[in-house]
Amino acid sequence: MMDNDGGQPAEAFLPGRSAAGHAYDQLLDMLLSRRLEPDDVVQERRLAAELGLSRTPLREAMHRLEGEGMLARRSDGALVVPRLDVEETLEVLSVRRLLEVEAAGAAAGRIPKRVIEALRRRIQALLAAEDPSSPERLLLDLDLHRAIGEASGNRCLARMIADLRRRTQLFATRRTPERLEPICAEHLAILAALEVAEPEAARRAMADHIDATRAGIIVRLEAV
Repeated sequence: MMDNDGGQPAEAFLPGRSAAGHAYDQLLDMLLSRRLEPDDVVQERRLAAELGLSRTPLREAMHRLEGEGMLARRSDGALVVPRLDVEETLEVLSVRRLLEVEAAGAAAGRIPKRVIEALRRRIQALLAAEDPSSPERLLLDLDLHRAIGEASGNRCLARMIADLRRRTQLFATRRTPERLEPICAEHLAILAALEVAEPEAARRAMADHIDATRAGIIVRLEAV
């Protein structure tokens, strides 16, 4: 099956997931994993070949990401990965603090024990590996915060948190080795509070985590 602009054969995708949805998932993963860096030009033809995607659904996915602010249009018409500036990043973190603290309180006692245990094992494995650059570091962070948002019982809140977390990933500073152990400790504290169904403790642990993230960004900027 060919797409309507003469591109490559349409790719296979999961049942119930459209080709455009599949393309969106792959592009978003490239943005969040930093395979597409801030200021990179997003070239439709090259990405279609690299990902094995048809150009029509890929174009739809690019337009969707542009609408969400995950891609930006330059004055010459090219789509690029935007560079979230410092001021906007700190603003996003302030909003995340408001939303995620409440989500953590609402999620306390509502996340299945097997999910908490799986996340805890992944944190411990990440610590044991002593590899701050491991892709698991980002994946684990996303999965933990996603689980909290979903367990909050408020779908609108979960969507807002997911969107803000994606925007935070666009901030152009590298993850630093010295934050690996503190982040893991913060995550373990959040899980402990969630597991014993203590909403106030979960709120405090989440607030401490986001405050530490904000402080870490400021320290990195001052060192530049």
